[in-house]
Amino acid sequence: MDTPRGMQKWLFYAFLGMVADALDVILTSVMPDRRPQRSIATSDVDNLSDEEILELKNNAPRLCPEAAVFRLTSGTVAKVSQEMDECPEDAPEANALNLLFAETTIPVPRVRRVVKCQWDFLIVMDYIPGSTLAQVWPTFSIWKKMCIAFTLRRYIRQFRRLKASTTTPPGPLSTHGPRICESPIFGRVQSHRGPFASYSELSAWFNKRHQMAMDIKKLPQNDPSRNDLFDNTRPLVLTHQDLNLRNIMIDEDSRLWIIDWTWAGYYPEWFEYVAMARQNEDEVISGADDKLWKAMIPFICGPYFRQERWLGRMGRALYYL
Repeated sequence: MDTPRGMQKWLFYAFLGMVADALDVILTSVMPDRRPQRSIATSDVDNLSDEEILELKNNAPRLCPEAAVFRLTSGTVAKVSQEMDECPEDAPEANALNLLFAETTIPVPRVRRVVKCQWDFLIVMDYIPGSTLAQVWPTFSIWKKMCIAFTLRRYIRQFRRLKASTTTPPGPLSTHGPRICESPIFGRVQSHRGPFASYSELSAWFNKRHQMAMDIKKLPQNDPSRNDLFDNTRPLVLTHQDLNLRNIMIDEDSRLWIIDWTWAGYYPEWFEYVAMARQNEDEVISGADDKLWKAMIPFICGPYFRQERWLGRMGRALYYL
């Protein structure tokens, strides 16, 4: 049950969100967003064969030590897939990026090619010059940080317009049926779950875990907490699930780019808030430990505090296979 203080907190963020969304509507009608020019222009790999791209990758430097992303050419990078069962015609991360490019104006790296390797594949996409927010966030003024939060909320609103059909399974975007889902929502012990054939199957899985948690706590069968179910009242929408300061870039024109769509898929819209909150609990993952940034998360994604508490009650029930 919400406490008075908790309700006040929710009302505060909900009010800020309504004001921001009204401003978003006005700005969009007066100054429609335009796609960055580099995403529209041709690429320096367009005329290369797959074999030539693979040869370039073999001699390319890593963009950063901890990621399997290589600087392929001056204008592109190659990201090694982490999924062993995918084929170039159905690469979920590339599918998500292509959908975003086709249906939104959110700045994301444009996919130029998907190339099959022996054991995995490469997603060849545009190189985005600039800095991650983790690198520059401490140097920004409060006003600049607020503007960034507003921009990210506008991006999230575009995410949520990309709804799955009623027959589309939750999880990574695929034309080959349901896939394994990876999400911080499932906990740090076992972050891979599924595949889930339907939204109702995902809901049933979480509800079963919730009952397990109640059993572990030895709550009576008539305890009201047992009737609190997984929130599936809203449709599945495109969700990034790893929004942190290291996965948001700012270019030379102060434009924000969203990168690293490895965990993207169709999930309930509140997953974005809970995943973002959890990923930013860890300074190593997020790249910074900034109180203002954390306070902005309910504004950016919406204040889904009730759903977050519901998941938090699961505890050890998420440890089991």
